[in-house]
Amino acid sequence: MIPALAEHHTVVGMDLLGFGGSERKSAPPFFDFPLWCEQTSFVIDYLGKNALGVWGQSLGGAMALKVAAECPAIKKVVATGAGGGPQEMNPALNRFWTFPKSAAALQQALLSSMYDTSGITDTLVQERFETLRQGGVGEYFESMMSGDKQALLDSVFLSPELLGQVNADVLILHGREDIPVPYEHTALHLGAHLPNCNTMIIGKCGHNPAREHPDLTLRLALDHLG
Repeated sequence: MIPALAEHHTVVGMDLLGFGGSERKSAPPFFDFPLWCEQTSFVIDYLGKNALGVWGQSLGGAMALKVAAECPAIKKVVATGAGGGPQEMNPALNRFWTFPKSAAALQQALLSSMYDTSGITDTLVQERFETLRQGGVGEYFESMMSGDKQALLDSVFLSPELLGQVNADVLILHGREDIPVPYEHTALHLGAHLPNCNTMIIGKCGHNPAREHPDLTLRLALDHLG
């Protein structure tokens, strides 16, 4: 999405603390939804008070909406595969939130997140598994996701009252076959309480619309962002 978006907009990407190139927290809780939202607000303040659009995938979608409720500078939100609803932990999400001890376990987690699994080749799985084993990533992620995963999931819940404070125009795109984050418990909850929102449930699509339906996702997002 980023190169295509950059043909029309200035695009700034950020890693959450504890992921990618960002620093790691030195003390728990390592799963820290309020801190990640604070980090996002800081980036928005750093960029200035001009009209902004924010795109979040999965947990990032819930973050984008929470921050938009508190930041009038955000005028547009795209949320794909977003969490934030009254969801119960399920086996697919539990696998996704558990550090894989083997390439086979990683493959199983990836398979449950996509409708079209043809792109999840043995080579891709092995490359990603080797990356995850470097630099203490596994130990940190294991600590982040330890304990009561339902409590971690509940910490991401966005109440109707908070969603009602989002003045930005919101586009929600969610896969109909999203097993880890079912649209019935997330997208429909979000869309029911956001004042300015269009919601599309995309058929033959798992947890990541941008990966499985890039052309459709990009077209809808560009139209929404203006």
